[in-house]
Amino acid sequence: MLDAARDLLLEQGSASATVEAIADVSGAPTGSIYHRFGSRDGLLTRLWIRAVYRSQASFLAALEHEDPRTAALAAAQSILEFCEQEPADARLLVSFRREDLIRTAPSGQLADELEELNRPVQAAVVTVARRLYGRPTKAALNRTMLAVFDLPYGAVRRYLITGTKIPAPLRGDLARAVKAVLEDGDRKAVKGG
Repeated sequence: MLDAARDLLLEQGSASATVEAIADVSGAPTGSIYHRFGSRDGLLTRLWIRAVYRSQASFLAALEHEDPRTAALAAAQSILEFCEQEPADARLLVSFRREDLIRTAPSGQLADELEELNRPVQAAVVTVARRLYGRPTKAALNRTMLAVFDLPYGAVRRYLITGTKIPAPLRGDLARAVKAVLEDGDRKAVKGG
């Protein structure tokens, strides 16, 4: 059901993802969808959460590397790998904001899960910024996010949106860009900037 909803969203847009349309595409009875997810928004919230968890798994593991620069580079590369391995989920995350999909605020367990969804990534980025630059200042956090998150997602966004295969040379280009951002940050930290 979740895959059918995701595919419908990606092919026809958020307005097309009605419970009836999802039931038709998935082959599941509408009653099953309501029973399992409660509503269209419940289903789309669960779909969003699943995509985010999938994107975070290898990213968080990469940031645990002993050397902080290697960790940052591996985290950036893990985003590229996620986009190659799970292109539909990656496309969902770059094509829609959660607010574009979910019309009503979720409550209960879903609301709690959404509230906590990005905390592990936020904590891991603070930790790697501290390891890279000594302190997790605003500038250090911004530079770390640029290197490990913004660059990789920016590099793959147009390929995901158009459904085009990510070119193999992008991996090397991304690695050089991430290293340049981290090295520039090292120089600024040494100079007190």
